[in-house]
This record gives sequence, structure tokens and C-alpha cells, in this order.
Amino acid sequence: MSAARRRRVKPQKRIPSLGRLPWPEWVALVLIAAAASAWSWRGGPTLTPWPKLAAGMLGILGPAVALAWAAPPRERRLELGLIALGALLSRVGSIGSPYLLPWGVTAGLAALFQSKSTAMLLLLPLLGWAGPLVGGNPLLSALLGGVTMALFAEQARRGRDLLLSGVLAGVAGGLGAFALWPWSGAFGVGAAFLSGLSSAVIVWTLLPFVERTVDRTSRLTLAELLSPSHPLLERLRAEAPGTYYHARDVSALSEAGARAVGADPLLAAVGGLYHDIGKLLRPQFFGENQNGTNPHDELPPSMSKVILASHVKDGVELGRHYGLRGDVLKFVATHHGTTVMRSLSQRGAGQGLTEDEFRYDSPLPDTKETAVVMLADSVEAYSRGRDREDLAEVVDQVIEDRRRDGQLDRAPLTMADLAQLRRAFTEALQGMAHRRVQGYPLPR
Repeated sequence: MSAARRRRVKPQKRIPSLGRLPWPEWVALVLIAAAASAWSWRGGPTLTPWPKLAAGMLGILGPAVALAWAAPPRERRLELGLIALGALLSRVGSIGSPYLLPWGVTAGLAALFQSKSTAMLLLLPLLGWAGPLVGGNPLLSALLGGVTMALFAEQARRGRDLLLSGVLAGVAGGLGAFALWPWSGAFGVGAAFLSGLSSAVIVWTLLPFVERTVDRTSRLTLAELLSPSHPLLERLRAEAPGTYYHARDVSALSEAGARAVGADPLLAAVGGLYHDIGKLLRPQFFGENQNGTNPHDELPPSMSKVILASHVKDGVELGRHYGLRGDVLKFVATHHGTTVMRSLSQRGAGQGLTEDEFRYDSPLPDTKETAVVMLADSVEAYSRGRDREDLAEVVDQVIEDRRRDGQLDRAPLTMADLAQLRRAFTEALQGMAHRRVQGYPLPR
């Protein structure tokens, strides 16, 4: 069995076990929850009676165990950290008022990194914790504020969108507190409103730190990465214009494909836009940047293979230098998988070299988004210059070739997903290749 074939064998699925849970994160959650539960503020710090302390600890740890058990391993650290952060901030906020519970921090960060449904689920441990320790009355306003923050923060693409989410969360929390009048009082209503607004400010402040800690990109930052004014894109447009416009088309195809198979279109669009940044170091060696001169004509195919393959590793290093996170760099690392450089392998065959010697040595895509970008990259390259009527056939051939070659073995794409991708790619390519009316008059 060849090395490339061995890399394409699917790993066996493992059943989750307690031994695989992130014990350092669990210890941190227990310690932070205990620190937030062991005291309260009544004109000064006071110790919590042990029955309330035990109830609060069980209330937060029970749902947290259930949520982390069901979550993918890569999500557990973030979820446990957000639960602990919510409890700690709530205890600090309750010094001013029991209605000052900034659950919007937990909900907002979860919505920006994951989804609104996950963000709402993370409010359950906080609900179980605050019931015995803070009291029942403030829970309605805190829950309304957290849910509202989750709903609107997921759609935030700019800082002002996040601030608006905080205002709306504050209004929802204030209405919840007002519904409990006269127990809440005017001060409680004001504190509930302030909890939503302060949550947005805290989320904005903590966002860069959280991104560095979990090596992931929030939706706010993903939207910023799509801007043509990003320094890396400006450099790509100036130094490797062919690659830039290729990447722009791949980004559009990836967004359409991700939407068709239920993946994250924003993440896929960013991945498609940055997947080829490694070509910046040697742009003249790639066909889309050449102007009639091909330096590979003067090189043996084995040397050309080394140069072309290096753009994957170079791209990861360059992306790190520009502050890209692991979830975006994953597209750079996997967009070729172990595919064959066919033009070079044909030249190498005359020298007795095998096809496998001209394969990329990169990881295979293992998410829907990375698989979509791999396919979009190939589809865009092979369809360039083809007639509009031939595009559907090109898309079919590229997807089938990648499937037969084992490049999608680790990607969670079904045959139905591939059919949806064929349709989405074809429609997008036909839109890009639209024709003007013949004889359209030139301006004078």
C-alpha cells in the first residue's frame, strides 16, 4: 500500500470516555465556581451557608457535565470557560445589585464562536447556579437578557452591531425586572438594563484574548477578514494579482457550496479567500501570475514539485505572522490534501517517476467547510476558460475525481451533499461566466 493510500484510511471512531474529558478545564471550572459560590455581599463579604453552597455547585456542575459530554472535544474548553466566566462575573456584579447578572457575556461569546442554540444552552448551568445563591427573582431578567444577546450577537458583523445587541439585551432584562415590580424596584430595573449593555462592552474587550486562547476566529473577526483592505489581501492583490482574483472566485464558490450543504458560509468564504496566501513568497511559479514566462520549463519536475508544494507550509507560516487563527489556517493546510500535481507527474513519468511522488503531503479536509473549499479551488481552476455549456460536466468530473482519489474520506459529506454541491457550484460558475448581449456598443 502506498504512503498516500495509507493516509486516506479513515480513523476508527472512538467512544467518549471520562478519561478523554479535559481535566484541567474541569478543575478550573470547579475552583472558579467554588470561588464564586463561597461568598456573597451583604454590606460586606460573607460566607455562604454550606447547603446553599452545595446546591449552587451542583446546579452549575450538573448541566456543565451534560453539555461538555455532548460537545465535540474542540468545543469543551471554550464552553467550560464561558460557564466559569459567567458565574464569576455574576458574583462580582451582584455586589452592586442581584439584578446585575451579565449572562450576556457567556451568551454573546458563545454565539460569536459557535451558535445561538449553544449560547442558550450554556445559560442552563448559570441558571442552576444562581437559583440557590442569588435568589429566584433576578433570574427572569438575567435569562431574558442572555437569550436576547445570543439571538442578536450571532448576526453581529461590526462592533456597533454587538453594541446594539447589548442594548437590546438590556431592554429585555429591564422588562423582565420591571415585571417583578415592586420587588425589583427602580434600582433593580436599571441594574438589569446595565447588565446587557455592560455584557456587550465586556465581550468586545475580551474577544481578542478569547480568540488567542482557543485559536479560533469569532464571527466579528471573520467579517473583518473579508474586507479587501486587510493588509494580507492588499499585499496579495499587489504582488500576486492572479492568485488574488482566483481566491476571490473560490471564496464566492465556497460560500455558495457551504450554504447548500448546511455548513458555515462565512467561515468557508474566508477560508476560500485566504487558502492560497502561501503563493505570495514565489508568485511567479504559479500559472495564474505568469505572463508568458514559466520558470518550471527550466527545472526538473521533482524540483518544481518541491516549490509548488511549499506554498502550503509557507501559507500557514505567513498566516500566523498576520494573526490568522487555526480555524482559518486549516483551509491553507488542507486545500490540496494529497492530490496529484498532474502536469508535473506527466513530465516525471518520462523519467521513471511514479504518480505518488507528485502528491501533496498535506492533511485531508475533515470538516464540511474545508472540504468545500478544496473542491471549490479545483472547480474554479479547471473551469477557467471553459464554455458556459461545459461547466456542469467540469464540476461533475472534478468532484468525482476527488471522491475516487480519497480526498474526501475524512470529510463529513454525504452523497446527497455532493449532489447539492454540484448544483451550487454549477449555478455559481454560470453566474460568473454570464454573457453580455453580442454587439454591445463600446463607449465613445
